[in-house]
Formats: sequence, structure tokens, C-alpha cells
Amino acid sequence: MAILKHSPVKALPFTKQLGFRRTINQRVEQYFKENNLRMRDVPQMYFKSIIVALWYLATFLLIIFGGFPWYLNFVLYVVFAFSIAGIGFNIMHDANHGGYSANPKVNKILSLTMELLGSSSMQWRHKHNVLHHTYTNVAGMDEDLETQGLLRLSPHDEWKPMFRWQHFYMPFVYMLTGFGFINRDFRVYFTGRSSEWHEYPKMSAGDKVIFWLGKLVFLSMNLLIPLLFIPWWQAVAGFFISVFSVGLILAAIFQLAHVMDVATFPEPTGDPLKIENEWAIHEVETTVNYSPANKLLSWYAGGLNFQIEHHLFPQMSHVHYPRVAHIVRQTCAEFGVKYQVCSTYWDALKSHVHALQNLGRPPLQTTLGVVAK
Repeated sequence: MAILKHSPVKALPFTKQLGFRRTINQRVEQYFKENNLRMRDVPQMYFKSIIVALWYLATFLLIIFGGFPWYLNFVLYVVFAFSIAGIGFNIMHDANHGGYSANPKVNKILSLTMELLGSSSMQWRHKHNVLHHTYTNVAGMDEDLETQGLLRLSPHDEWKPMFRWQHFYMPFVYMLTGFGFINRDFRVYFTGRSSEWHEYPKMSAGDKVIFWLGKLVFLSMNLLIPLLFIPWWQAVAGFFISVFSVGLILAAIFQLAHVMDVATFPEPTGDPLKIENEWAIHEVETTVNYSPANKLLSWYAGGLNFQIEHHLFPQMSHVHYPRVAHIVRQTCAEFGVKYQVCSTYWDALKSHVHALQNLGRPPLQTTLGVVAK
């Protein structure tokens, strides 16, 4: 089992400074100056947000007012799920990172779109921005590796015989992602922890009000309002179809960036525990890009297929990731850092499935990128 699950810590230092982060930041900043570009408040992003928001609203209205037969309504619920995930990828994600606008108030308001996915934006920022982005692929710190014991996503986690089959049943686990968000939110709300080793910041009175209003909006849009306009059984079935579909869509984008054959899974060493690497290099080595030439995927996924660039520049609007990717790749080559990319989505999916298959084997047979320097 991961060291940090035996001896939980709140923070880990990265002990090396090799100049990689400084160099890459300088080059990207220079690129923006030379091309007179803004990192945030990009008109292209505004237009994109309107399209995704209209997609969400139009699908919702078709469900409740369209009068379609049940089977078409169920199809619409899947389309609705894609719009919800699209809001998450394109609006919520940038806003929660402060990458949508230079105005913190705009980011704060738009970050509340996380509530449409059924999750607390305040808790997401700690789980995702702090734990995942700082300690990517570090078991016991990166909560994105946690699935309540249903999957083994790190070679440092305890192995169970059931994991031999995880590459077959993983879609069903990923479908539970949306309900996992809700479950974690309530656990954190009432206990302050998502698990025995993951403690969350204390919620203010304002945070608690937003929490409950967010849950009410989510439940209203996904169940209560449809119950007023369509048969109850369609509304209930549609609710589950939507939440299951959103979970699977989110996992199909996020999981392919880190749980991969070529990604590393560093483990802290020493006393006190530390990670012997530069943080920016750690981010590149634990992350994989995929399908960079697929413009449709890049558009829908909010540039998250350029996950390396996102982890290095999370406060940059995602529309810029393809533009700075060549700078990142060149700098990685100069510093001897492996820039990992799958040329197509299907290559990435195969790598992810193979990684799960490998992680499902008993520990002595696992051959993924274990790093303990």
C-alpha cells in the first residue's frame, strides 16, 4: 500500500530546482508578448461558452416540452449528459483554475457551473487544483487515483484479486463518477474529510449556502422539473441515464491523461517524506497528451487532451494549449524530459486499458512506471 496511506502528510516538498519551470515560463510569456495575446478573457472562449450553454438549455427544454416518445427522450438524456460534461470541460474547469478571466469575480461566478455536475465547486478546487495538480499520480495524495477500492489505479496501492478483471468492469465504475462526486461532497461536508488521509479546508457559512443551493439546482434540473412535465418513470430513468453518462464521459477524458502505460507513479522517499524532482518535471512525467491533431476533440474536451500544457499552465485559457505545445515539447527535449503523447484517442484508450490490465496483476508482475528516487 502507498506509504502516505500509512503515514498521512498534508504536504510534500519537491526538492530539486533544475531551471525547467523557469525556462518554460519565460518562453511562454515571451510568446504571448510577441504575438500580442491575452492568457485569459479570450473572445473565442466567450463564443464557445455560449454554444455549450445553449446546447445544455436546448436539450433540457426538448426533454420537458418536446413530447417525444420515451426512447427518444432517453437519447436526449444522453445528449444532455454530453452538454453537462461539455460545460464542465469548457467553462467550469477553466474558471475553477482562474484561467477563464483575469477578473476573479467572473471566475468565481462561472466556477459555480460545477454544481450542474452535482459536485461542490469549493470542494472540487481542493481535490483537483491542490491535490491532483500538485501531487499528480502520487498515491495517498492525488485523490483522482481513489475509487473507493473498486479499481487499482496506482502500482503503490494494495492489490486485490478482483483487480485482475478491472480492465473489463472499469466502464461500470466510471459510470458511478457522478454519484461518487455527490457521495464525497456530503462526506466532506459532515466530516471535513473524504477519507482518513484526505482532510479538506473548513467550509464558511457562505460555502455551506452555496453547497445546498448547488445540490438543489442539480436535483431540480436533473429530476424535479422533469417530473412535472414527463412521466415519472421517464424522469427517474433519465436521471440515472444522465448521471451515469456524465461520469463515463468525464472519465473518458480525464483518466486517459494519467493512468497510462508510459506515465510514471512516483513515491515519496526519506524522513521527512519528499519527492526528489522538480515539480514541473514531475508534472510532465506523470502526464500524457493524446490526439493533438483532433480539433473536434480538443474543442469539446476543453483542451484537456493537451494535459501536459494544462498542468504546467492551469491558469491559462485552454484555447491556447495547442499554440504553446511546441514550446513545451522543445523545452522538454532540451532538458531531457520525456514529452509523452498518444497520436490518436484510440491509442490513448488502448494504453489506458492496458495500464489497468497491468495494474490488475499481482504487484510483482506490475511493470508500470514506478519511480522512487
